[in-house]
Amino acid sequence: MSDSHPSIPSSSNPSSANPVELDPNSAVHDPPRSIAPTPQLSRRGLFIALATVCFVPLFGLTLYAVIFGKASEHDLPVEILIDRRPLLTVEGNSKLLDDVVVVTNEADFEIPNITMNLNGQYFLYQDKPLEVGETLVLRQAAFATKSSQFWVPGRYPITEITVTGKLPTGARGVKEVQF
Repeated sequence: MSDSHPSIPSSSNPSSANPVELDPNSAVHDPPRSIAPTPQLSRRGLFIALATVCFVPLFGLTLYAVIFGKASEHDLPVEILIDRRPLLTVEGNSKLLDDVVVVTNEADFEIPNITMNLNGQYFLYQDKPLEVGETLVLRQAAFATKSSQFWVPGRYPITEITVTGKLPTGARGVKEVQF
């Protein structure tokens, strides 16, 4: 018996025996692509880029301060007092003596955007402008930190009060009082 079948032709042609030939230059033999970042700047270029990012804002702010001056150079014409005054209770039918901060506008113009702080930590923003000659009486307990912790009168002494407001020139006026 012969090893070959008459129905299956024997092929001596090597191209028909292996239809997929591997080319040694194909992408199968290429090493895998790296996805890691590669430096695009030289050391000198990176140094110049970082120096620019750091020093340009610093120079800009310095130039701004030289041109417009410090905010404390613009005095806000207000009088600030710490006092105890009778204030209406929540029900509105009686008055109780309470620790207050009194701010009086001594200017001949209204002062909008009034912001006050006690000891540099407890803040209060007055939405309504302070009219000419108007006196604003605020409970000390209304001042709060940025995390909404309220000032407790008598727990700590008030060492400074700062009041800021917008002047007619558009500059920010500041009045600091040390106690």
